[in-house]
Amino acid sequence: MSSWQRPTSLEYPRVWITFRARDVDSDELVEYRVQDLPGDRVEDAIAHMKTFFLRDEPMCSSVGLYRDPDALDEFAEIWRTVAAQKVAVVCFRAGSDEIVGLNMLTVVSQANAKEYKFKSVGMQTMYDAYVGMLKQANLFEKYAVEDYLSAWGLSVSPRFRGRGIATELLRARIPICRAVGLRVTVTLFSHPGSQIPAAKVGFFDEIVASYKQLAEDGYLFPGVTHELCKLMTMVVE
Repeated sequence: MSSWQRPTSLEYPRVWITFRARDVDSDELVEYRVQDLPGDRVEDAIAHMKTFFLRDEPMCSSVGLYRDPDALDEFAEIWRTVAAQKVAVVCFRAGSDEIVGLNMLTVVSQANAKEYKFKSVGMQTMYDAYVGMLKQANLFEKYAVEDYLSAWGLSVSPRFRGRGIATELLRARIPICRAVGLRVTVTLFSHPGSQIPAAKVGFFDEIVASYKQLAEDGYLFPGVTHELCKLMTMVVE
């Protein structure tokens, strides 16, 4: 996936941001933190992503990845590889080890960028649509970078939605990029529920495609009710 390695001088796991938001069972404000995903919580994170992300993310849900055995296995393997880079982040509530949300961050390197082939037809469709938008963006040349921060999924537990958790998970990319020396972060956001928080923290539209356009190009996502899919970029100075 990438030859990039987290600087050994950087503390791990590290807390990147803290913020206050409503508690899960009351309107009381409590502290939450976004931190590196610890190695001993990787399998818990994968279970969360299988349960919530694959079912709720529009493109994944549309092609039925949550009930596709090949996709479940292939996504789990990707998430393990991503977690090994030690840039994936998790949100916890103070005093609790329950996973509130996750952003499975990964560093993509020009030196060994490759395209993947999957057994799962639905997963291949989703991936190919994403790669098509990446090729249009030509990110490495446009931003004159060798590496950029991306992600294989953003998810918030249903119990904690409506509290701005996704916004804070995305905001954490700013101190992460600064700490590890990355200037650009890019992600495909397929739903207003992630596009709006991304814009709040500084992402802008890189490539915008309608699901109708994607269908005309051969990438079918039946039943998606949202109009636009966006590849969005944030430049961190």
